[in-house]
Formats: sequence, structure tokens, C-alpha cells
Amino acid sequence: MGKLIWKRTGRIVSKEETTTIYHATGKGCEIESRKRHIPHANGVGTWDHTTYWVKKDGKDVIEKYSLADAKEYAEKMMEEEET
Repeated sequence: MGKLIWKRTGRIVSKEETTTIYHATGKGCEIESRKRHIPHANGVGTWDHTTYWVKKDGKDVIEKYSLADAKEYAEKMMEEEET
């Protein structure tokens, strides 16, 4: 299996977190990009921290720190399931 085409299929915005959802076309796996607002140590303002969760059947599988790493892991996971 070669590289899959991933499409952004949803976005959920709340006060604490922004979640962007990606699906591979024709596959049952998804990736959630979760951007959280982390308060600064001095209590003034926040900084953003984003992690990427590979999900299978609606359950979190593994957390990655880049979208490229999450895609690579998801594609390998789906490839192993096909064999």
C-alpha cells in the first residue's frame, strides 16, 4: 500500500481545546489533532501545545508529536491489518 490521501473531515472548537479530525479515504482509521491552551507559569496568557492521536474504532491508539508521524503510524497499522 502506498501513501494514503488524508482529508480534514471535521473541527471542534472549545475554550480549552481545538480538535481537527482527519480520515484516510476508504479506511476506518482517523487522526485527531488536539491543540490545547497551556497557561504560562506566571499566570498571564497561554501557549498552545498540539499533539496528534491515532484512533481506531473510536478509541485512542497512540499519541504522536507531528502529523507526519501520526500518518506514518496509522498507515503502517492499517497495512498490518490487511495482511
